[in-house]
Amino acid sequence: MEQSRERNLAMISHMGGLVPVPWVPIIVPFFIWILKGDESEFVNKQAREALNFQLSISIYWSICVFLIFTIIGIPIAMIAFGVFIITNIICSLKGATRTSKGLEYRYPMNLRLIS
Repeated sequence: MEQSRERNLAMISHMGGLVPVPWVPIIVPFFIWILKGDESEFVNKQAREALNFQLSISIYWSICVFLIFTIIGIPIAMIAFGVFIITNIICSLKGATRTSKGLEYRYPMNLRLIS
């Protein structure tokens, strides 16, 4: 696979996290990883990294939803939702920018569920 195509696929896998439609942030890197991961090690690593981050964010969001059902958890959950939204936007943009330059990107707070 040519290098510019690798960069574009890796960038798209990170940009999937910016789409505010349910499941799309997980589906985009998943399909790129499954369909093109075998053709390029760079795409494989970056799509897997983006997928792990979106799965991690989903887990964190689920914890916040459960916190809402407790009286003390409501303010904590509201703050956490805001932090996760901002973190997702910043990290997805940073990942897309770095991969568009051909550099690898590792997300902070990432649970490496898929290796």
